[in-house]
Amino acid sequence: MQSKETKKWQDEEALKRYQMIAPLLDESLDEGKRRQLREEIAERYDVSKRSIYRYEGKYREGAFEGLRP
Repeated sequence: MQSKETKKWQDEEALKRYQMIAPLLDESLDEGKRRQLREEIAERYDVSKRSIYRYEGKYREGAFEGLRP
């Protein structure tokens, strides 16, 4: 069973990840713009582009729950 602190930490991390990828979830973006946006987000948050791709994929698979560590 998870402690409240662990669950709170997981929720906070998921929220941070969601805030990072939220602009990428706009379905009207073409792939070129989305790629450029991923690079900008990775640089802004000091994470790898691979992480951004992973977060985006996890969100598309499991919504917000998919972003929890």
